[in-house]
Amino acid sequence: MLVTEFLAEHEISQTAEDFPNEIGSTSSLNRDISAENSVELNGPGDTHFDAEQHWEMNYHEAAIFLEEGENNEKFDSHPHNSEALPAYLLVHNRWYYGLDMATSLILLALAFVEEPALPLFKLPVGVHGSIELLALSVIGVELTLKLRWIGWKTILKHKRTMIKCVTLGIMFVEAVTVLVRQSSHFRVTRALRPIFLVDTCHCGGVRRFIRQIFQSLPPILDMMGLLLFFVTIYALLGYFLFSDDPRDQHFTTLHDSFVSMFVLLTTANFPDVMMPSYSRSKWFSIFFVSYLCTVLYVLMNLMLAVVYETFTRIERDKFRKLLLHKRKACQHAFRLLVSKQNPCRMRFKQFEGLMRYYAPKKSPRDVVLMFKELSATGTCSLSLEEFYSVYDAVTLKWEAQFSQIPWFHTTWAPLQTFCQFTHDFVTWKYFEYIVCKHLL
Repeated sequence: MLVTEFLAEHEISQTAEDFPNEIGSTSSLNRDISAENSVELNGPGDTHFDAEQHWEMNYHEAAIFLEEGENNEKFDSHPHNSEALPAYLLVHNRWYYGLDMATSLILLALAFVEEPALPLFKLPVGVHGSIELLALSVIGVELTLKLRWIGWKTILKHKRTMIKCVTLGIMFVEAVTVLVRQSSHFRVTRALRPIFLVDTCHCGGVRRFIRQIFQSLPPILDMMGLLLFFVTIYALLGYFLFSDDPRDQHFTTLHDSFVSMFVLLTTANFPDVMMPSYSRSKWFSIFFVSYLCTVLYVLMNLMLAVVYETFTRIERDKFRKLLLHKRKACQHAFRLLVSKQNPCRMRFKQFEGLMRYYAPKKSPRDVVLMFKELSATGTCSLSLEEFYSVYDAVTLKWEAQFSQIPWFHTTWAPLQTFCQFTHDFVTWKYFEYIVCKHLL
């Protein structure tokens, strides 16, 4: 009803002749049918039905583009044909996410029942081997569906999926070997089981943090190399300066000298490491003080600054790339949601169709209010610049505000009933008489 009133208010005409300006790749689900029947569909009703089919497919694919932009997924893995679309929809299902998470946790939990486990939790080799093989098979089926969606050639470009495939193959062979031999050997690959957990949808933040660590390693390793260089130089100087003193056991060999200077980096052996040489000459203290000032107070703080600057830069670049990726997704979706009659503006009908797939839990009132929020000019259509804010508009929550509705109308239902009863009792005209009677 609210949608109808909005359309009537702006006098938006929904003409049957409107046709999508572009037909998406997943529209090949009915493109073959349209191509075969294009000669036979001569009636206006058939043309309208064909246009509605293409619009529905464009709504669906535009929603997929927005989801890829939100999840920061590359567009080269976008479903490009009718065979890839069912696999994509299955992989991006909350039941699939839950099964993937549960299987990964089961693999990790096997560490409690495998050797060397406590006798209370220990299971026979055949039992935990079968459970492991079943979990790996489930992950293999899930990975096959994902590869069917992104394509088998894309695995060479997608490093995370390639690592997961190799790890899965090795662990599958090992699990079969354990079941055949009925004995568990020393298995280093069990330490790779967290890879399956990190690859789940729920651990996206963990993956981003690990990726940031690897991206920030080069400048950190440079600073660590510079720090090691100074420690080595001072270790050599200390060996040549203090190795001839039999009382000084900190610089007897090059190994002892390096260990002493490395520990001195933490000041754990200071001033003990300096006292034998200081007893010979107070000028030897310059060696240790200069070392501490250079390595501890300068290089260590400089390393902290490099780590902070690197993480900040990576976070800033990631935010910028994510913003550009979302804008690119909005551009792809916008091209599928405009008509040939008006290729620069999106009407409310197309926005409503998009929300049916992208945000199906939104009510018609929410859809209308989101459209009004996006429409900065107050017109009945959206431009591309206005459509860029669709991600922010979806997160908004709308609530009717009336002065007659009490504050507790959004609380828990039993509490709301109790508050309503209390409110009615207090506002009852005989309430004051009852209170006065009890007081007197």
